[in-house]
Amino acid sequence: MKEMLPEVKLLPYRYKRYGVWVLIIGIPVMALLSMALLSVGLITDRQSFFAEWSYLMVYYPIIIGLALLNFSKEKDEDEMVQHLRYQAFMNGVYYLIVGILMLPFFYNVFRLLRGASIGMPDIGGMLGALALLLFYTYLSFRYKLHQTRKSLAADAE
Repeated sequence: MKEMLPEVKLLPYRYKRYGVWVLIIGIPVMALLSMALLSVGLITDRQSFFAEWSYLMVYYPIIIGLALLNFSKEKDEDEMVQHLRYQAFMNGVYYLIVGILMLPFFYNVFRLLRGASIGMPDIGGMLGALALLLFYTYLSFRYKLHQTRKSLAADAE
């Protein structure tokens, strides 16, 4: 079965640390960079700058940090870990699709209950969807890995 699956090159384990640091300091660094550009005068129209760049300033550090966490090897990378990683990714894609497809329905039900007309909701664009997918994938993988290791330890005793 291993020959049927394409080989996925993962980043070394040390990149997990970089992912955590990008998540922790990414947004504050982007905010400081923006304030520095404003104070120097390179950004002249504050309102249009933040209207266009605010999503990128928030989502890029989150996406880069979560991507580093998701695509870095574990200390003990074996077939069980690869299987759990695959399951987490597939479930993440499945729930993302279901959520995006169901969002207009629930959004319009809520609007109709408030007496407003129906419309199409803003789901945060593809950057928001990607961030949600990566966030769920990482949490699901970590949870399943923990549960499996705990079960194996209990079976060994």
